[in-house]
Amino acid sequence: MVDFPRDLQPIPTQPWSERPDSLPLQIEEVRTALWLESGSIPKAAIRLKVTSHRLRRFISNSPRLLAEQNEAREQLADKAEENVKEALFDDKDAARRDSMSKYVLSSLGRLRGYGTGPGKQININSEGGNILIQWADGTSVSNDDDIIEGTVVEDENAA
Repeated sequence: MVDFPRDLQPIPTQPWSERPDSLPLQIEEVRTALWLESGSIPKAAIRLKVTSHRLRRFISNSPRLLAEQNEAREQLADKAEENVKEALFDDKDAARRDSMSKYVLSSLGRLRGYGTGPGKQININSEGGNILIQWADGTSVSNDDDIIEGTVVEDENAA
C-alpha cells in the first residue's frame, strides 16, 4: 500500500472537461494528483483536466513538486521490489519463481555475467564480405596487431 502524506488536500470538483488556461494550477492540487497517480504526469494531467505539457511545465518550476513526484515514484518502485522478492521466494509456483529469477539475473545479475551486460557482447556486421567483431559499446575486441591476413582455402574433402 502507498504511504500517502497525511496532509494531502482534496482536488476540487471541476465542472469543465478541460481546465481553462486562465485558471492557474495550485501547488496543493497538483501535489495530490501526483500522489494519487504514483508520480505519473500523464495520469495526473488527466485527473486535473490539463495537458501533460502544461502540468510538466508547472511541476518543473517547483522544487517541492519535483521532490513529491520523485518520492511518489520511489514508493512505486519499492512496491515493485516487494513483488519481485515475493515472486523469487514463491514456494508454491515454481514457474513464477523461475521467471522472476531469470528477470533478476538478466537485470541485476548482468555484472555477474548473466544476460547481456556491458562489454559482454559480440556483434557481427557483414555488409560486403567484411566481418567486424566489436564489443557492445562499439570498441574493438582486439587491436590492429591481432589481425590475421590471408585467404580462405576451401577443403576439397568437405562434404
